[in-house]
Amino acid sequence: MTILAVLGGTGSLGGAMARRWAQAGHEIWIGSRDTAKAQHAAEALKEELPGINVHGAALGDAAAKAEIVVLAVPYASQVATIEAIKGRVGAKIVIDTTAPLKPPKVGTVQLPAVGSAAVEVQTLLGDEAQVASAMQTISAEKLSHNEPIEADVLVAADKKEVADIVISLIADLGLRGFHAGPLANSAASEALTSILIQLNRRYFSHAGIRITGDPKGGEAAKKPVQIIPIAGLPLFKPGDDLAAAIATALRAQGEALHEGDVLVVAQKIISKAEGRFARLADVTAPEAARKLAAESGKEPAVAALVLEESSAIMRAKPGLVIARHKSGHVAANAGIDASNVGEGDGIVLLWPEDANASAASLRNALSSAYGADIAVIISDSLGRAWRMGTTGTAIGSAGIAPLTDRRGETDLFGRTLQATVVARADELASAASLVIGEAAESTPAAIIRNAPYVRSATDGIDSILRPAEEDLFP
Repeated sequence: MTILAVLGGTGSLGGAMARRWAQAGHEIWIGSRDTAKAQHAAEALKEELPGINVHGAALGDAAAKAEIVVLAVPYASQVATIEAIKGRVGAKIVIDTTAPLKPPKVGTVQLPAVGSAAVEVQTLLGDEAQVASAMQTISAEKLSHNEPIEADVLVAADKKEVADIVISLIADLGLRGFHAGPLANSAASEALTSILIQLNRRYFSHAGIRITGDPKGGEAAKKPVQIIPIAGLPLFKPGDDLAAAIATALRAQGEALHEGDVLVVAQKIISKAEGRFARLADVTAPEAARKLAAESGKEPAVAALVLEESSAIMRAKPGLVIARHKSGHVAANAGIDASNVGEGDGIVLLWPEDANASAASLRNALSSAYGADIAVIISDSLGRAWRMGTTGTAIGSAGIAPLTDRRGETDLFGRTLQATVVARADELASAASLVIGEAAESTPAAIIRNAPYVRSATDGIDSILRPAEEDLFP
């Protein structure tokens, strides 16, 4: 969590940034020349988003409270704003979003004599302040909606460590940031604002820039993969809003969902929220169920539910039934479980009716809430043929291609890979199970950050299932 002063936070761009950063768990001080206006804006945000940490104050007071200061004021107000905060900034990072637009010719590039507005800010504040330039090419209109934004941000800063901090904050806005060199290079981003205004007038509603060629791929691969447990989630009941509960828990631990994150959620909380309970006393066992119960030693009611949830019984022996679930997954007891159900004796939990649809619904809600394109995996602990023990396995997914096909790539020695297809969704589900746990951990969801995967807006988990006709051990 970072304490941010958004000076000009009552305006369109400043207000949109303040809102997204507050949702991401940061403490926000909205600064304005009109203190009452700043306080009103803060109260309005808190009413809209209960639980966020937002305050309103005069420009200088907001700058003094913050760890990082963000300038989001019109170019005409730049000098007056700097005068109001000078002496209260010190060596803090100052993110300047100013574009030197001079009405009425805002569609014409008009850079100041020193080269850029950001260089002017550095000159006015003195050498102690650490000024970075960013956000000039992002539409305030798009930023104000809780939707992913297909645009990137150029960050100009003299120090790489400053740029890295700013890029991290930009990620919390749901955007990709790129270090574009020293502060003097801010001239290019500031000039692009006028160019984009011209393009928007002629062709688009709100154009931006995009860095192509996946330049971040190599850099992202160097970042360590993080597994972040989501603590404080409640015991879910039918009808509960999973997305809202996850967002509340994330705010409480000062965390947020970032672009490219993978959210892994235990099947049990999905099934509970969807009301997938069954009371054994209410289940009638037909002849086929009684026969399966005799073979396996299961209760007749459990055997009946297994048959209802399955497309085929693969194996049955005392103490064990292996079934092909209606979704195509092979699992013990067709995924039916009585552990951690919490509804009393004789109550069991079934898998979701459609785990892919459940994952897609959760992904849509959280991607919109955080303005970040994320993936969602629903996991359960399944056994594996030929091996002892269970491991986290993906039974539903959205936003991710379950398989990563690496055929055609080369190994360390230049040999072309012929058969390497990676079950990426299962790998991520298994990784998350390290913190989700199987017993009393009470952590049914986790974020995996910086994981390599192929995004997909259409794939569900189905492509990871081997067709029955290819099964070597039917």
